[in-house]
Amino acid sequence: MKEETIFTAYETSETPAKLESLAFPVSIKVSHKATKTREPLFTVTYGQQVKPDLSYNSAAKELGACLMHALTCDGRLYGN
Repeated sequence: MKEETIFTAYETSETPAKLESLAFPVSIKVSHKATKTREPLFTVTYGQQVKPDLSYNSAAKELGACLMHALTCDGRLYGN
């Protein structure tokens, strides 16, 4: 089976990583707020939905769900 790149993310110091080629924009930001565990917190934005103060695991799960939904809606995940 042939591999295919279905999206590309980029990031600069001024711009958080975004997936702009999708119908619904997806982005993730990292914050180094002081927390009890000293772990960074993440914000996942999908369209107008914003999920702030997520742990790494929660952000990864949320980002994955957003990407899967956006790619499905675009017809790029199943080749619709």
